[in-house]
Amino acid sequence: MLFWKRKETMSRWLAGVLFLICTMALAVLLASEATPRRTYLTLSPTINGSVMTLTLDENLNYNGALTLTVVLPEWNSQWYPMLGISYLGTNEAEVFLDGEILGHIEAWDGKTLGRTFFMLPRDCTGKTVTLQTTKAAGEILPLLCITDSGITEETIKAITASSTLPAAAFGVISLLALGLFFYSLTEGNRAWPILLLGLAALSQTLYFHAQNQGGYIIPPELFGLGLNLSRSVLFAFPLFFLLLSMKKRRKLFLPFVLLPALLYFVVAGFQTVVPAFSMIGSRMGEIFYVTVAALMVCAISEYRDGNQTFHLFLPGFILSAAGVGAACLLSWLCGGKLFPYIEYIIQQVIAHRPDNALYWWSTLLLLLCFLVSTLSLFLSMAAREAQMQSLSARESMMQEQLTVMQESDESLRRMQHETVNHYTVLQKLSQAGAWGNLNQYLADLLADIETAPAMAYVTHPAINAVLTVMMARAGKLGIKAKHEVSAPEMLPFPDTELCTVLMNLLQNALDANALAPKGTEKWIQVNIHIRGAHLFIGVTNPRFGSIKYDEETGLCRSTKEDQTVHGYGLKAVQAVAHKYQSELLLEFPDGLFSASTALQMPEK
Repeated sequence: MLFWKRKETMSRWLAGVLFLICTMALAVLLASEATPRRTYLTLSPTINGSVMTLTLDENLNYNGALTLTVVLPEWNSQWYPMLGISYLGTNEAEVFLDGEILGHIEAWDGKTLGRTFFMLPRDCTGKTVTLQTTKAAGEILPLLCITDSGITEETIKAITASSTLPAAAFGVISLLALGLFFYSLTEGNRAWPILLLGLAALSQTLYFHAQNQGGYIIPPELFGLGLNLSRSVLFAFPLFFLLLSMKKRRKLFLPFVLLPALLYFVVAGFQTVVPAFSMIGSRMGEIFYVTVAALMVCAISEYRDGNQTFHLFLPGFILSAAGVGAACLLSWLCGGKLFPYIEYIIQQVIAHRPDNALYWWSTLLLLLCFLVSTLSLFLSMAAREAQMQSLSARESMMQEQLTVMQESDESLRRMQHETVNHYTVLQKLSQAGAWGNLNQYLADLLADIETAPAMAYVTHPAINAVLTVMMARAGKLGIKAKHEVSAPEMLPFPDTELCTVLMNLLQNALDANALAPKGTEKWIQVNIHIRGAHLFIGVTNPRFGSIKYDEETGLCRSTKEDQTVHGYGLKAVQAVAHKYQSELLLEFPDGLFSASTALQMPEK
């Protein structure tokens, strides 16, 4: 059966898709908190009576008196309208409404936000706003807008949420990564790469927290240095995590991570401190494009080499990319904002401003690496638990086998010691002509011989141990055991998997015989042999109850009362069969039940 047709595989993929949908729905819900329902209206004033040409270069390089004039449009709101002015000039400015003074704006000090609001009368529609100041070359023109206190409050909440929500999300990831690291320490595993993910998330928590301060709490140069360095940490640390998770491609991928990280850290990180770096700092992120391409090549190679980390990372990346693509398509069909935002990101990349795109890429990479770390920990815990159960089962089996061998040896020694006595009794009974007693005595002797278990069934240690234990159990339960078994001393299968198959099939056969009515013959038939490139294992037993067969899984459902601890034996056998390109074949003709599989022996 192909892996994508297996029920358990399909259910895992379906669960992953549903989890992704729920995650995206939560992200959309939280994103709505960062978007005000109403927004301000940007005004387009005339400049110096339209004498000055409205080109970006001339506006920026203009030096002299500056007069902005705009007629206020209609504004429908329950709140009083407000005039908002963003002014970053070095000279004072005066604001007039229909020739009457409305307010005064101080020169920008380089530390505040440079934003001023003036209350307007309700009947301001059609009135003229005039701003008069003196502009120096290189200064940005003032920006005018009309708003109200309701929109201002919504905007403040949205701006706060746009910083607080990401800070909280990254903070949670940072704490979870730290907890994951400490938990791995308690398990004897020093998972240092997980700390890189925690530090990357922590850097973004501090980044958004600093953005929410409403002003510079330190000099602007150092403030910008901190923000840029936090982004360099986000861009580099998830890549270093993947680098440390590689096995065969680590040396190949190292220069594609180390060199771009160092260049971005130095040039883009210190561009607010070193003026010479500011000319190219905004474009330094483009060197990570080569890193992304190298990562994809190395990830595919590691996946093919069987690296467990990339067996989780690569499908997760493909699933995430498909989810983003589906969300963009849905946004495009429904007129949402995601598709235009993706277009904006693409335009930023084309315009050689890669940091925005790299931020989302690195965030996705951070989340994927964290999920991979979590899943890897769970898988290792499950594997360790399975190993412990296997060792416990093997220890129990060895103890039971030792008990059986001791009983067998004791029985043989007792029979050997009493042989002379038995011969003497037989002779006396024969001489006395007590033929009935003689026959009964012989029958008792034969029964004792049959109850002594065999010392060896096959040369393979694990298979022989299982057969010794299970055949002894059958003998104690009055079940006649038939066997045609042959297996070499060495087989290319783990002993744990062979024991899983054989013990579950035999235990099911013993349980089936336990349902036999009184006086009915109980028996099991075991067949083990090599057929070509396959190891055949089959168990047949009489059937005394109904069968609940599930056609979708190809298994029989357990008929035992406690379903929480039963019903997993055949699933375990089927899993081993699938691993070795086989199937678990269940047949139940009238009065019989047969379970068999042929495990394909791996090539050396």
